[in-house]
Amino acid sequence: MSIQEYFGNIEDFRIENKCSHRLSDILLIGLFTYLSNGEDYEDMVLFGKCHKDFIEDYCYLENGIPSHDTFNRVFSLLHPDILRCCLNDYGKDLVGLLSEKQICFDGKKLKGVNPTSRGNHGLYIINAWVAENRLCIGQKKVEDKSNEITAIPQLLKEIDVEEAVVSIDAIGCQQEIAEQIISQKGHYFLALKQNQGELYHDVSGSFKACATQDIRGRMRV
Repeated sequence: MSIQEYFGNIEDFRIENKCSHRLSDILLIGLFTYLSNGEDYEDMVLFGKCHKDFIEDYCYLENGIPSHDTFNRVFSLLHPDILRCCLNDYGKDLVGLLSEKQICFDGKKLKGVNPTSRGNHGLYIINAWVAENRLCIGQKKVEDKSNEITAIPQLLKEIDVEEAVVSIDAIGCQQEIAEQIISQKGHYFLALKQNQGELYHDVSGSFKACATQDIRGRMRV
């Protein structure tokens, strides 16, 4: 299916006889604006007016570009999980099977977010990025960076990692996460830091005990 059809399958939650714009048009313009580094509803209006010829290839626009108030109302009422699931499904269909591909899990703080502002202690997103396709196939919002450990297993459950390689930085080097990846029939590649204590010493000791020529020989094999 095309991206328009995916958005078209989202049930419209608005009062029908009071709507001047298709829900799918509003969501698509919002997505295009976000992909173009837009940040707010005024940017969505500006993008629509400046790239109307491009947008008309994807949208109907019977009543022109929606106002910033319309974008505000729709995105304020739309549950984020609905949009996230829609984009996840579209991404999975684009990527196809994940077998033998690398899925990189990484947490980032959104650009421009001030963690000291009122009501905001930091807005972090966990991304699942397929390296070969250069495409994000999943996201999970977390309250702060320390909660990545709880968000990673939740995002893992939503992705078919069978025969894929899941790579995570040191915060994901947890026994439970490794066991979950194995239970989902995937492989893992986890970063390891000195704060892991005994595990770090065991791994570093194993490398020191292995002769250099043995490592090179195994790499050639």
